[in-house]
Amino acid sequence: MDESSRIENVRPKRMVRLPIKVSDVRKHFDENLKDVKDKYSLAQNELKTNLRSAEEIWRSQVVFLESALDFYIHELVKYGLLKIFNGEWPETDKSKKFKVSFPVMLKLYRNPENAESLLGEEIDTVNRENCFLGFEYMQANLGIVGLKADSKQKSFIDGLYRRRNQIAHQSDRRPNSAEKIPIKEQDVKDYIEKVLAFARSIDRQVKEKNRR
Repeated sequence: MDESSRIENVRPKRMVRLPIKVSDVRKHFDENLKDVKDKYSLAQNELKTNLRSAEEIWRSQVVFLESALDFYIHELVKYGLLKIFNGEWPETDKSKKFKVSFPVMLKLYRNPENAESLLGEEIDTVNRENCFLGFEYMQANLGIVGLKADSKQKSFIDGLYRRRNQIAHQSDRRPNSAEKIPIKEQDVKDYIEKVLAFARSIDRQVKEKNRR
């Protein structure tokens, strides 16, 4: 029988098992947010005798809040790229330009059964080189997987990033006078509420994409 006349077996498309669920992404975010909120009680105790110490705790909350948001975006982009790889989310112009290193391509070819872990690790490696903080960077990275940050929150996202940098890199001191920038518990609470609103807006987009 001529080989060209054989009916080839049509193999079903292999899908990688996602190493992370979208529920995990939100769970990790909520856990990180709880860690930030738990520091309120520490600050309240310090406030009874030492305002300066309480202020330093509030400043640490701002830094950890930004870290929680950063990790949330990182995990969402990783989740979205794997969904695109599986054909469950549509490709984007930016996802088509996502580059996988040749050594990883070889590993995928030789060990397709480990595709989910290999791809997940490669995405983590590439994303470690990218900045996910600040509105423009955040928008660019979310755009890789077809998500979009609300432009109405640009001022807040950029403001939180600046404050985080002032605290982390300048001890929250003004460049010219070296005076500490004032901070209150309510400032932290306002930051948290706005970060939650931002995350909810992204969550809604993810749910919509998963329903399609």
